[in-house]
Amino acid sequence: MLFAGVGVLFVVAVAFGDSLDVCLKDMGCMRGTFMPGYQSGDFEAFMGIPFAQPPVGPLRLKNPVPAESWEGVLDAGMAKDSCIQRSYFAKEWDVMGVEDCLYLNVYRPKKRDGANLPVMVYIHGGGFFAGSAHPMATGPEYLMDTGKVVVVTASYRLGPFGFLSTGDEHMPGNFAFKDQRLALQWVQQHIATFGGDPNKVTILGHSAGGMSTHLHMLSPNSKGLFQNSMSLTGTMFLSAMKILKDPLSQARRLGKELAIGQAESLSSQDLAEALREVCPKKLLLSVDSLKVWDNMPHLSSLPVLEAPSPDAFLVEDPLKAHRAGRINQVPWVLSLSSRAGEGSLFMMRAFINPKLRAEFNENFLEHMALLLNLPEGTPVQMVSEILEAYEFKGDSLNNDTMLKLAEISGDFNFYYPIYETVSTYLTYANLDVNPLYIYIFEFIGLSSMNKFFSGAPDDFGLGAVHMDDGLHTIRIPVGFEDFPKDSEDAKVIQRMASLMTDFTQTGIFHEASSCKASDFKDQGMCKYLHFGGNKEKYLEDIRNSMQLTAFPIWKKLFS
Repeated sequence: MLFAGVGVLFVVAVAFGDSLDVCLKDMGCMRGTFMPGYQSGDFEAFMGIPFAQPPVGPLRLKNPVPAESWEGVLDAGMAKDSCIQRSYFAKEWDVMGVEDCLYLNVYRPKKRDGANLPVMVYIHGGGFFAGSAHPMATGPEYLMDTGKVVVVTASYRLGPFGFLSTGDEHMPGNFAFKDQRLALQWVQQHIATFGGDPNKVTILGHSAGGMSTHLHMLSPNSKGLFQNSMSLTGTMFLSAMKILKDPLSQARRLGKELAIGQAESLSSQDLAEALREVCPKKLLLSVDSLKVWDNMPHLSSLPVLEAPSPDAFLVEDPLKAHRAGRINQVPWVLSLSSRAGEGSLFMMRAFINPKLRAEFNENFLEHMALLLNLPEGTPVQMVSEILEAYEFKGDSLNNDTMLKLAEISGDFNFYYPIYETVSTYLTYANLDVNPLYIYIFEFIGLSSMNKFFSGAPDDFGLGAVHMDDGLHTIRIPVGFEDFPKDSEDAKVIQRMASLMTDFTQTGIFHEASSCKASDFKDQGMCKYLHFGGNKEKYLEDIRNSMQLTAFPIWKKLFS
């Protein structure tokens, strides 16, 4: 889940010094610019490149259409604004961004030896309702410091604009993922012109970006668009991520909220056309009506299943497909942060705000079910069983119970889902050809994403929180000052960039941490690379331990 609520900064130009030109076959020429690295010198940047026609007017809530050629020289020295969005993780739920947002950025080293370089396509996080590919929020500097790769970042539609569906051809849904796929197709067609190798493409992303990379592995129509995948702090098994089973009912509900006449009885075609004419801000805000309490459930704009077609993205339940082995196997990396740090993502807003905390505790078990993202209709008694399994004695969220509840949340929302992802995949995967790697990031640095999720400087003893590894993978100048260049954080950044770019080149992340099916005995865990230490010293070792206190309950609820 990534930054939003700072849209005014997203339209600031990023331009440095001399210009340079690139011409794309059948598209046109563009003029890029230079950007400074974090530790190294300048690299070349080409930003705001259209890969799809603007998804506005009659193209709103439809599958993306490839961009058309342009006249003259395109100014690629400035990034475009983010997609229209509202972040439910921010302190204030501000609206920002624009509908005309389907653009991508290409970054390449200034010095190249002539051989095409591996390509990293980064899919930003943000819960599918927020986030941006703009370099102020998804900066490529750390990866570009290596001089080993071409980096691509692309925007995709968010919230109702990316997911609203009538469940048929009139508004099929999954537009966010189809935007991503079209960007990957653009990479296949044009990245060689920038010195990138279309046969060495790694897709990667954190949180919602990690879920996206997993789904592209499961989508038959994305096969062949990438050769490696990194699903970081997120896969489709995460408890918050579900398939929307009756999208037409949701579309009708939002149509009624938007005062569309006869929304509950219109044909799906007429309903879709009416939704295309609604004020974009009103359409975005209509999703608030799907919330049960405050920002819960956290994800309400969800993927749907489609009838098989050349344009479809999901035609089968992705969890069923994954368990059955109907997945495009490629070398794969998965990651987690600390248990409490991951779990705090869904509870810090209520913990920090006295009014919300009081409301939360008035219906503690019901709100815990929402916080754990348990399936709809789960009896409250099941929440009590979960808490008992962890020997939790309290009945409220407070200073004494927060850390324990965060650990429970971390297990149910992240640790068990990743365990399930890996343990089922290894029953059929050809690991000799497509190795699997896991890393758990528990390094506590000078800055943490907790600053964004909680709005407070205190880390509350949570350890590394959700996407703290992302903070050491991508530069986020809109929310964080640069780490001192002689800090332990800088060393971690250098190590992460080296591991990731080497994986892009070779398909090997960290050979000693390769995951094996034989390791999964009695709910054991395979080897993983552990990043730990503290502000004074960064440490790295191989581990294979994972607490699985309530795994049988999780399995019962989500299998």
